[in-house]
Amino acid sequence: MRRHVEIAPAKLNLGLKILRRRQDGYHDIVSVLQTVDLCDRLAFTPEGTGETVVRCDHPDVPSGPENLVSRAVEVLRRETGVERGVRVDLDKRIPTGAGLGGGSSNAAATLRALDRLWGLRLGPDRLSALAAELGSDVPFFLTGGTAVATGRGERIQPVDWEDEFWYVLVYPGFPVSTAWAYENVRIGLTETEAYGRFLDFAEKSGRICAGRLFDCLENDFLPVVEAAGGGVARILGALAAGGAVACSVTGSGSVLFGVFREARQASAAVVRVQGRGRRVYLCRYRPGCGS
Repeated sequence: MRRHVEIAPAKLNLGLKILRRRQDGYHDIVSVLQTVDLCDRLAFTPEGTGETVVRCDHPDVPSGPENLVSRAVEVLRRETGVERGVRVDLDKRIPTGAGLGGGSSNAAATLRALDRLWGLRLGPDRLSALAAELGSDVPFFLTGGTAVATGRGERIQPVDWEDEFWYVLVYPGFPVSTAWAYENVRIGLTETEAYGRFLDFAEKSGRICAGRLFDCLENDFLPVVEAAGGGVARILGALAAGGAVACSVTGSGSVLFGVFREARQASAAVVRVQGRGRRVYLCRYRPGCGS
């Protein structure tokens, strides 16, 4: 029986600005996305019954049709007419409700895996269009790496990233619903001049200057996450005191992160930010499929 394994990495939003609410209910954003080496693992096995079976022992991951893995399978079936069954065993390591894109990454991994396992050869454009149906982050996860995301997040421009940093990720003990975060975020004149100049440079040059990025690092969801649960300011303060060159929240939260130039500082920060209910991860950049 043929079996295929895919790795689904988490992502960080190294900056995220909300520009406006659209008539279709989505929001136009601009963000710098980067995959890191905190990963889920998915194993795909043909299922003789013709059904989709998703197995995961994580209590917060649904096993029914609302699971993004199941939805990705159904989107592929609809697009191609293939009616094969598949069993997916999901080893979950990425926290849920954290802003790390775990569900979206799992969906992208499913599209990649079944394109190969079923011999579909859909190509990047068709896969990207299907990914956008599943969620705004999903197209980015098809390749990963570092990219500037625009539109509702589905328009992806890969950029070069040559700097070496350590990331300390802190799950503060509570999740944040993306829908709730968007309902509570304040949208105004959010695109600062510095951030606008940086993104213009990134899009035109096709590369990221980390120093310039971290000088203007902002995420409009940070005040929302600070209001959602206690201890956020203390965590950010501990990361900064430990030598982080930048600190913020990823996505709509709840995970906070600090950026460190030295492994020694990052390792010390992991100890510094430990606390009841928290989960702390030490991560590096994970290059994309084409890197």
